[in-house]
Amino acid sequence: MSKSLALTPRGGIPKDVLILSKLSTSMRLEWQARDIHAWDRDLPAGRRAEMFVEQSLSDTNASILRFFQTLPEIDVIEIRVLDPNSGVAIIAGTVTRDEALTTSSPSPGMKLKKLGVDYRLRNWHFEPLA
Repeated sequence: MSKSLALTPRGGIPKDVLILSKLSTSMRLEWQARDIHAWDRDLPAGRRAEMFVEQSLSDTNASILRFFQTLPEIDVIEIRVLDPNSGVAIIAGTVTRDEALTTSSPSPGMKLKKLGVDYRLRNWHFEPLA
């Protein structure tokens, strides 16, 4: 890092470098949501839809937290979660490390909303995001 900030020295000035005061790194992630477990595919359609929503929100919440815990150099993560059948975005947003590690909520969906992650539901079905 310091080599990137080292400039051609000006005459007579020792250690003539730029001093880094802040560094921020970001990551852009996109993944496909997991479909419900094969054992649950015989359940009524409404229950399957509810399970898919709950699982997708929980997976997204856990993944964001895991990425920040695993990669301490990352400050911001932009996420997009795709529907496993259509490939359209169903969950998306930009989350900062500080928010992800300090925000709490009793439900994964509410925590994601507090973090600024967008998703829209209608009758326990995700609506595609623009």
